[in-house]
Amino acid sequence: MAGTATSDKVSLGHLLAFIGPCIPFAALGLPLAVTLPEYYGTQLQVGEIVGLVFLIVRCFDILVDPPLGYWMDRTRTKLGRFKLWMLICLPILFVSTGFIFLAHKGVNAAYLGIWLFVLYVGFSIAALSQASWGTVLSSDYNERSRIFAWWQVGNIFGILCVALIPVIAQALHYTYIQGVQAMGLFIMITLPITIGVALWIVPEKVSDAATHEIRLSHYFDMWKYRNVRAILWCDLFMGLAPGVMGALFFYFFEETKGLDRMQTSIAMLLYFLAGIVGAPIWVLVSKAIGKHATLIVSSLIFAALYAAMYFAPKGNFPLCALMTFLNGIPYAASLLLTRACMADIGDEVMLDTGHDHKGTLMAILSATTKIGYALSAFTITVVGWLHFNVKVPASSPPEALVWLQILFIGLPVLFLLLGALSMKDYDLSAKRHADIMNRLRPEKLF
Repeated sequence: MAGTATSDKVSLGHLLAFIGPCIPFAALGLPLAVTLPEYYGTQLQVGEIVGLVFLIVRCFDILVDPPLGYWMDRTRTKLGRFKLWMLICLPILFVSTGFIFLAHKGVNAAYLGIWLFVLYVGFSIAALSQASWGTVLSSDYNERSRIFAWWQVGNIFGILCVALIPVIAQALHYTYIQGVQAMGLFIMITLPITIGVALWIVPEKVSDAATHEIRLSHYFDMWKYRNVRAILWCDLFMGLAPGVMGALFFYFFEETKGLDRMQTSIAMLLYFLAGIVGAPIWVLVSKAIGKHATLIVSSLIFAALYAAMYFAPKGNFPLCALMTFLNGIPYAASLLLTRACMADIGDEVMLDTGHDHKGTLMAILSATTKIGYALSAFTITVVGWLHFNVKVPASSPPEALVWLQILFIGLPVLFLLLGALSMKDYDLSAKRHADIMNRLRPEKLF
């Protein structure tokens, strides 16, 4: 293991290659959270049951994470521990993306459920292997924030690329359905290219810690650590907030703010574009006040800005677009900082147990993120129960639109406040982490 922060600095070339797979991964993540629930429900006419299908599949998918984290922690190959799993996800994602994005009207809930599950399994392997790989690129407290800030920028760039596709398609007079199908083709093309470059260029530090005593039950043992619990609750709540926003985004801005599909798509693009602006800001803030304090501050700012969207006047596209852009700046903080914090916690756990459980810890974090987005997608079914017409939103009665606004604004604000509250007992500061690393180095546990 490198002995100084300087030697732990990751080169720009390695960072760019490392975040390359973020482009197709994030290009998948956005549609799974935002586009596909509405697309299958309204455009492909599957109906409000879509929200329930996403929830059920997500719940089964969460069960995949414990064995994945366990197997990754036990993996030792010449290719690397996490790089091998990155290679495994490629054919799974390539095939399932085709079936999900290239589907036509007439598919049913069973078709969606089966291929959605296969896609989620591949996506789980991809997200977990890349995030875990990022934890071992460096052991320095601030460098990890830099790594995951670049990771977040890569994700946002991928989101922007895929979000632009339906906008461009509609501008060129193609249908929205053709635009979504083009999103799938973009993902299928970029998957092998970016994964191949990352595997070829980026090295992986393989842990010397023993594997023979690592057990699947350790997945649940991690909950005994106070800092693990704090990060998991924070990640859950701060995943629920943008998840609800994403699931109801098109319905809210089109039916209550009077925007058309093109304007709403542009507003969404600006939201994610702001994340590129926000990521380096939060890295600088975290260096000054610490990662956990930055998570608290960013979530409180997010809550205030998000609540203000309720007051955006109907039909005022410039103001709606500006407000979504401003919300995107604090949105960038949670994903990069929770993962950087969990990498630090991995060192804390290693000092306590003598085993490298970074794959397991990232699997736990992945599970809470999935729970958040699964419950978020279910809000589509909930608004359907409240008489909002998912298939023909314009025919919804006025009281249904009131419930839509309550869910879209009220729930995320509540979740963001709870996310900030969950971090109040977190105590793994830069100083304490440096002490942990000094105690680990002589034992060569990393």
